[in-house]
Amino acid sequence: MSAKRVLAIHDLCSFGRCSLTAAIPVISVLGSQVCPFPTAVFSNNLTYGEFTSTDLTQQMPGLITMWKKLNFHYDAVYSGFLAGPAQVDLVKETIDRFASADSLTVVDPAMADNGVLYPVFDTSIIAAMRSLIAKADLITPNYTETAFLLETAPDTATMPTTKSLLEKCRALVKMGPKQIIITSVPTAEGIKNISYDGMSESFDEAITHRVDFSTCGTGDLFTSTVTGLLLRGSDLHGAVKTGTTFLTHAIEYTRKAGSDPREGVQIEPCLGLLATPEKRGKAKK
Repeated sequence: MSAKRVLAIHDLCSFGRCSLTAAIPVISVLGSQVCPFPTAVFSNNLTYGEFTSTDLTQQMPGLITMWKKLNFHYDAVYSGFLAGPAQVDLVKETIDRFASADSLTVVDPAMADNGVLYPVFDTSIIAAMRSLIAKADLITPNYTETAFLLETAPDTATMPTTKSLLEKCRALVKMGPKQIIITSVPTAEGIKNISYDGMSESFDEAITHRVDFSTCGTGDLFTSTVTGLLLRGSDLHGAVKTGTTFLTHAIEYTRKAGSDPREGVQIEPCLGLLATPEKRGKAKK
C-alpha cells in the first residue's frame, strides 16, 4: 500500500527547527509522505531577533495550478504558519481543490503565544484565521490563539476550568471545524493539551509537567505528530496523549543536551519513539 500524502503548507526556516523542518521528519517517521508547500523562506526562525525572508505569495498560485493539472491527490492538507493574511485565501483555495470527503484537513492557526500576536502580524491576521478554520476538520490553536479566535482577551495567568474549556471548544466547533485541540493550557500541575470531538461530544486532556526550557517550534512539532498519528489510524484523544508525551520527552532531551534554545527541539534523536513496534524491532537488529 502506498504511503499517505500530506500537503504541508508552512514556511521554511533554514536554521532553527520549526514549521516544515519540524513537520517533515515527524510525519515521515509516522509513515506518511510530506509534500511541502512553502509559504515563505526564512534565513532562521524569529527567536534570533533578526532574519531575512522571502514571501512566496506570488509563487503559490502557480504551484496550485500545476498540481491540479497533474491531477495530484493528497490524503491530508495541513496548514501552519502563513506569511500574512493575503495567503489565507490561497490556502482556502488549496483546501477546496485538494481536500475531499475522505481526506483530513488540519489548520494550526499559528499567529500568537503568551498573550500576544507574533511580531510579524497585526490584528488583521485574526479575522483571516477565523475564516480559515471554517475549512478545517481539526484545528490546534494554543490557549492564546483560542482567545483571539473567539474574540476574547487572552488570559494566560488564570487557570481555566473544565467547564470553560468545554465552552470554548463548543464555540470553536460552531465556527466550522469538527475537532478541536487546545494546547498549552495552564494548570496547577504544569500545562495540558485538551481535545474535543464535536461529533461524539467527547472531551479529554493530556497533562504534563512544564519543562524549564523555552524554545521555538513546539506547536509545529506537536500538531505534526498528531497529524501523522491520525493518518496512521490513531483516534483523536489517543493521538493527543501520545503527542504530548513525545513532545515533553523531546524538550527534556534538548534541555539536558545543553542546546541553544533558539535552535528548537532536538527531534532527530527522539524520532525512534514514534516508530511502529515493527520498525523499532528492525532498527535494533
